[in-house]
Amino acid sequence: MTNVVNAHETEMKPKIGMAVASLILGCLSIGYGLFVIGVLFAVPGLILGVLHFRLRANFRAMAVWGAVLSLLGLLLSGWVGYSFFRAYRAASGGGSSSFDEWQGVEAPDFSVTTLDGQKIQLSDLRGRPVIVDFWATWCPPCVKEIPHFIRLAGEYSPDELTVVGISREEEAVLAEFAAKKGINYPIASANDLPAPYSEVRSIPTTFFIDADGVIQAVFEGYHDYDALKAAAFAEDVPETAPEE
Repeated sequence: MTNVVNAHETEMKPKIGMAVASLILGCLSIGYGLFVIGVLFAVPGLILGVLHFRLRANFRAMAVWGAVLSLLGLLLSGWVGYSFFRAYRAASGGGSSSFDEWQGVEAPDFSVTTLDGQKIQLSDLRGRPVIVDFWATWCPPCVKEIPHFIRLAGEYSPDELTVVGISREEEAVLAEFAAKKGINYPIASANDLPAPYSEVRSIPTTFFIDADGVIQAVFEGYHDYDALKAAAFAEDVPETAPEE
């Protein structure tokens, strides 16, 4: 009888071990998911949890938790990795612009309400260059670029150059951030804008519109002060009709 019990315990140990290992690996994958390497724990944790569950052994609940945590850790690692890739791409300039077809096209009109309650209509800004920056408070390249816009807005009057910042965040968040950073140009919260503004997929994305209302350039990713100033006052490109 003792031999039977010992044999049973010996048989159960690997199965229990898989459940325990899966749970531990699942917890580690969550903890290290913020550093991307959580995937190294998530994959084996998920495999062990599924195997244990399929063996129909005891401690199945533990195996299920291990598999669920491992899956969450895998998703977290993937999300963090993708976010770092997007941030790196933006910080490095993002490669060629995906808005090249809009260069030389009249900028579609839009209106936004700034944090201080003023309405800005793009078409009302004709007669001076306009910079429209799409950004967010949580975006490191955006925040790094903001001092350059502050400098431009301080060096030129609104009649010489108008800078407008647009974010999809709530006004309260933007107002607190703007006050903290000393932003001296109009900031607005807006979501429902026409193309090409609605096609912004990475931030910062900055539109440079000349005095005639024509889009001269679109920058994706961080750019330094000299590049932003040069684009704002660059020689106009011939106006073309937008593609259908």
